[in-house]
Amino acid sequence: MKANEAFESVCGLISEKYKVCGWKYSKSGHSMTKKDKNFMYKVFFYTSWNNISNKNVAFYGECAIIPLKSKDKIFHINTRKCNVPSGQLYWNIASEKDWDRTVKEFTNWLDSLFIPIVERCMNDLDNFVKEVVLRGFYPQRGYVVDISFILTHGSRELAEEATKRYYASLEEPVKKEFKENYESIIGGNEAVSAYGNNMMRNYSQFRTIIENKIIVTL
Repeated sequence: MKANEAFESVCGLISEKYKVCGWKYSKSGHSMTKKDKNFMYKVFFYTSWNNISNKNVAFYGECAIIPLKSKDKIFHINTRKCNVPSGQLYWNIASEKDWDRTVKEFTNWLDSLFIPIVERCMNDLDNFVKEVVLRGFYPQRGYVVDISFILTHGSRELAEEATKRYYASLEEPVKKEFKENYESIIGGNEAVSAYGNNMMRNYSQFRTIIENKIIVTL
């Protein structure tokens, strides 16, 4: 079986399991999505350009929450960061006999990590925002948060609390870069390093904090 056929088959098997729950599969985009009035929830399926048919065909994925009014991912995580499959970077789906294991392990990953987040976000957004402030989207990976998400769907007070927790979660070298650039830019001056320039150029926690003049106790 050709590599692309194996990949498309596994994508189809996974997406079929979520069809009844309102997820829509895009064969051309190799992804499945679900929407509410605020967000697009998306699962991306990935493979490799270096596949070898009948020998090695990579399969891995990512899940994300994307506001409908922007293209910025307010939360995203992939199987590799979660060490799924265990001890490997991807599933090898070259042989059909490995598809069941791949589908089972991938859907278990989604069901344990992403689907509960989607359901909380869709059905109880006010309380979910408060949970994110306290714990982050995915506590197992540290304090994973999005300040803009908190500002938009919570309050400035909650955003300030999230910012305090976010800054405290940073490693010391990053804290130093954050502090130096924050103090300069918030004071009306330019960024003092590449960190500040990059963060202000792209969607980032730092940029959200600066643009909304959120006070950070450094």
